[in-house]
Amino acid sequence: MESSSSFSYNMRIELNHIVEFISLLAAIWNYKFLKGTIYEYFVWYIGFILYAELGASYFKYALNHTYNMHIYLWVGIVDISFKSYFLYSFIRSRIFKRIIIVCASVIVCYFLFLFFFFQRFTELFYYGMSVGSYYLTLLCCVYFFELFVNSEEEILWSLPSFWIVAGTFIFFTGISLSFVMHKILAKPSVRIFNLPLYNFIPQLLSVILYGAYVVAFVLVKKKKQAQLLSSEVLRT
Repeated sequence: MESSSSFSYNMRIELNHIVEFISLLAAIWNYKFLKGTIYEYFVWYIGFILYAELGASYFKYALNHTYNMHIYLWVGIVDISFKSYFLYSFIRSRIFKRIIIVCASVIVCYFLFLFFFFQRFTELFYYGMSVGSYYLTLLCCVYFFELFVNSEEEILWSLPSFWIVAGTFIFFTGISLSFVMHKILAKPSVRIFNLPLYNFIPQLLSVILYGAYVVAFVLVKKKKQAQLLSSEVLRT
């Protein structure tokens, strides 16, 4: 009984867990509309991220382990791989498609190398995440450039992919600065709303990122419903 009460007291649910859970529920709720599109994979992707980050929180708070880097290495691997795949699907430039394959492979291999040989060197993880964040930010810029150049009459913010990439751009632009400046932000005196700034920034950015996911899922649903309605009208 004592261990159970200790677990419930020490286990911490943070804002990023809540928004990830809400986003996962939105993906599951709209899954019949997401099925058959690239967006159906978000169910598994968000589910893994939520499970992994809850596991990291469990290691840190419930088990009183200061070390959970092995979990975040796999979060980085899945995150870079999935976001690269998503952007690869929408970017048209063959040159950048090749760059995605090469860069994603190098970053994933780097994280795997850390997992097997240098798990406890957090500085190396921060370097890798900084590079990965800049890489994804660059790809988002390429997506926006192609979208603005090739856009016809379709409204940009009606595109689900636009919201996914916009959320990704904002998140990784902010998180890259957080990783670069983590030594400064980790100081106990640097706080906002009684939270360490290095902890506050990712949670705030997570609200934007996963909020963008929810908007994208709703837009996919609306597009599918409009297509079904138009097909029914044509039949009659």
